[in-house]
Amino acid sequence: MSTYERDALAMDAYSNAVTAAAERVGPAVVRIDIERDMAPRHGRYAPPPGGGGLGSGFIFASDGQILTNAHVVDKARRIYVTLADGRKFPAGLVGSDSDVDVAVLRIGADHLPVAELGRQPLRVGQLVIAVGNPYGLNWTVTAGVVSALGRTLDVPGSRKMVNLIQTDTSINPGNSGGPLVDSAGRVVGITTAMLPMAQGLGFSVPLDTMKSVVARISQKRAAATPAGVSVGVGGMRVELDEAVRRSLGLSQRQGMEILEIRSGSPAELAALRRQDIILAADGATVTEPRDLQRVVRQHAAGDKLILTFLRGGTQRKVTIVL
Repeated sequence: MSTYERDALAMDAYSNAVTAAAERVGPAVVRIDIERDMAPRHGRYAPPPGGGGLGSGFIFASDGQILTNAHVVDKARRIYVTLADGRKFPAGLVGSDSDVDVAVLRIGADHLPVAELGRQPLRVGQLVIAVGNPYGLNWTVTAGVVSALGRTLDVPGSRKMVNLIQTDTSINPGNSGGPLVDSAGRVVGITTAMLPMAQGLGFSVPLDTMKSVVARISQKRAAATPAGVSVGVGGMRVELDEAVRRSLGLSQRQGMEILEIRSGSPAELAALRRQDIILAADGATVTEPRDLQRVVRQHAAGDKLILTFLRGGTQRKVTIVL
């Protein structure tokens, strides 16, 4: 085989990886437009400079929950989300953490395509792909590699951001909040910042940070149930490992990974741990926090709840007293 042929095969493999990853996550990527408060001018109201805004995001739960950057929706008066299929919805802000630049939105739609989250640690030199809406150009794909991990960035006019993923993937205005994915199309971060004078040097919030924010918001929502009854966990939907599914004969493909456990909660007293994956509550399938909350709302304080969960590839059960 000639050098030309080898180079062509390598390029085809690279192109195929980027194409497949973009196609896999693409249906879950959204465009975010916002309106900010109007400012008075000469007795009339007009939008201030930068009065509107544009960013990206991605659906992480099929009931319309979306992840983006906190700065994308900061001070937004109205938020609109456009799906990959062209449908447009008003969105509400569920919660945000400006310190790590992550926000959760929700739209009034269900049964939506969801971006799968990564499971393996990132490595320097690994291929990554960013999908977003730079300069309003919908669903644009750029590719590069992980240049460094654990970076710290001083953002002008903002807080210092730590533990960021540094890439050479082009990140432009409008890309913010979009997913950074691996070669399998699984989300490994949220694109958040770029250095304009550094030839496209980009930074992304890592997956673990994103999960922590989602978990804290989930905990707060669970604690606000009408009866005040809660398991005391925060988490998010994850794909189950295929080998584990086959070995245990599981039909469901997703579960709720526990990311946070409230101190003194029923979950802590029952010795549940972070990274346990809840599969069912009282026999009802659990794939995400709202499934667990739906079962919990049917109980009163003092009731018992049986949880089925995975830990280290082993299926277990535990009885929790609410």
